[in-house]
Amino acid sequence: MSGLTGVILLQLGTPQSPDPAAVRRYLAEFLADPMVIDLPRYLWLPILYGIILPFRPKRSARLYQKIWMENGRSPLLHYSLIQAEEMQRRLGPTIPTRLAMRYGQPALDDVLRDLHHQGVKRLLVLPLFPQYSRTTSGSGIVKVFQSLSQFQPIPALRIAQPFHDHPRTIAAWAARIRTYHPPRPGRHYLFSFHGLPQRIIDAGDPYHDHCTRTANLIAQAIPLDKNQWTMTFQSRFGPQKWLEPNTKTLLQTLPTQGITDCTVVCPGFVADCLETLEEIAMAGQETFIHHGGITFGFVPCLNDSPEWLSALHEIIQNELSGWQ
Repeated sequence: MSGLTGVILLQLGTPQSPDPAAVRRYLAEFLADPMVIDLPRYLWLPILYGIILPFRPKRSARLYQKIWMENGRSPLLHYSLIQAEEMQRRLGPTIPTRLAMRYGQPALDDVLRDLHHQGVKRLLVLPLFPQYSRTTSGSGIVKVFQSLSQFQPIPALRIAQPFHDHPRTIAAWAARIRTYHPPRPGRHYLFSFHGLPQRIIDAGDPYHDHCTRTANLIAQAIPLDKNQWTMTFQSRFGPQKWLEPNTKTLLQTLPTQGITDCTVVCPGFVADCLETLEEIAMAGQETFIHHGGITFGFVPCLNDSPEWLSALHEIIQNELSGWQ
């Protein structure tokens, strides 16, 4: 085959710095995406620009400052770059491999332009979201289609399948849990996934089914009995009905049920970020202890763990079958 094969690892995005101006730019791009917030534009945009963006960036910037790394990067960018760099090393120089963000930097348009100039004629895009949702993988894939229209010729394109039940991914999570907070008598696990409005699921989004599959497989791999774990959903905002049960609510009520030893795992994220480090590891612990909990554990995301990097490489190799 003539021309190069390229790989893009597609993540959601992150502010470039933990200050209100940078956070505002990020939130403006993210929350204006109609695949994330699908309310009519005439209703949503006045709320976004008149209520949310004037006030939320300052609060969110304070939260980002709690988790920002000394190297000047957010944890999401730091670990995502490591993942991309390691995949480049394993795949070799003849398969350009890049990280791209749906929102923020490195921008998807810029990454596609770079690969086009390198002569990439076949492109694999792997959304780094284990469970498919129109609000994450779906939005990113649509953006890829839109962006590719500016390049001629358009490369042959493959979109990697969700890897929510890939055996190596499940094994990587099980290894992570055994390393940080292995099972013991009285310990209860919450498998906390990012929440979504219920109406998105009702419209046919497979996200809830994918989360259920992931949680069940991890529990089987450890193994855990059914009474040792609960699947929950976090990051709820607004008045709509969201997926239940809610992670914060469970952290408040578990001690009243006699469960005072709780560990939270976030299998919807392959790299730590604001939602895992601040919302769960910091605020979640505070909530649990305040309501009577005694021992709180947090299992870091897959990040740069050897098991995950090997799993990711295998997923890419399988998706590239026939192109190498």
